[in-house]
Amino acid sequence: MLTMASSHPHFVAFDWNGTVVPLFGSPVFPGVAAAIAKLRAKKIPVIVVSRASKAEITAEVERSGIKFDAVYGCNSKMPILSELRAQFGRGLYIGDLPSDQRDAIGADLDFIQAIVAPNTMLIAGVGSAIKSFDELEAVFLAMFGGER
Repeated sequence: MLTMASSHPHFVAFDWNGTVVPLFGSPVFPGVAAAIAKLRAKKIPVIVVSRASKAEITAEVERSGIKFDAVYGCNSKMPILSELRAQFGRGLYIGDLPSDQRDAIGADLDFIQAIVAPNTMLIAGVGSAIKSFDELEAVFLAMFGGER
């Protein structure tokens, strides 16, 4: 069994709207469930951090049927992401908006932009982006190296 290299993130957090689903109540984007299952199979905690009430985001996650290790609803993502960074160490945040990137940078996390919704624009200067969740594993390996 492979062990996690120190350069790999110790957790992966996802935004919800525009990243996992187009909007609350919508079906998940293609490939999301499989990508998350692959991360969890590698024993990487997978977490939702969404700008929504705890009750609202918990209901959304349950509706999706995707298993996450934790779900956080909040008014401001950066404090939650910073707490996760303090708890786990190096982490990765996947989101769609410039505010998601700013929150990741502010919490000292790596960031991948999900450009999976048709109206999402590439963030100027973003280091890594996916247009489909089928690309996540390859981008993850390109960012962090090694086999997982």
